[in-house]
Amino acid sequence: MKSYKQITNLLQTITDNHLILQSFNAGPLDQVDIEKLGQTDYPFLYCEILGANIDNGVISYDLELLVADMIQPDLSDRNQVYSDTLQMLHDVLNQFIQSLATTNTTVDDDYKAELPVTCTPFTARFDNELTGWSGSLTIEVSNKNNLCIAPFS
Repeated sequence: MKSYKQITNLLQTITDNHLILQSFNAGPLDQVDIEKLGQTDYPFLYCEILGANIDNGVISYDLELLVADMIQPDLSDRNQVYSDTLQMLHDVLNQFIQSLATTNTTVDDDYKAELPVTCTPFTARFDNELTGWSGSLTIEVSNKNNLCIAPFS
């Protein structure tokens, strides 16, 4: 079984290996502290867990992934930032989508992304001109449902 913590560690590794993404954080979106992010932290990947479903043999994690960058105050580069941040979100999603087909990803084949992934653009979701895309993703991992490994006496 893969835990939520393992998923966030994997997203950190994906961010570290990406040539454009500069930082990764996870937690409730309403707790994003934009003021603490420095200029070198953009663009960033953010993950919020929305829930999990435990079923026979699998656990499905429902996540919202967000890729965001700063835009000019006059919004003159908004379309370019929309284009760039969607491509970065696509790069991250492809790590999960392609994991079953190739070994050339950071993600191993224990993770299965459910398709399609619905993505939504945003601008000024927070107190500044932050712009980007969010995508709702469900990641399915195996779950052995094994009482022998549960911490019971």
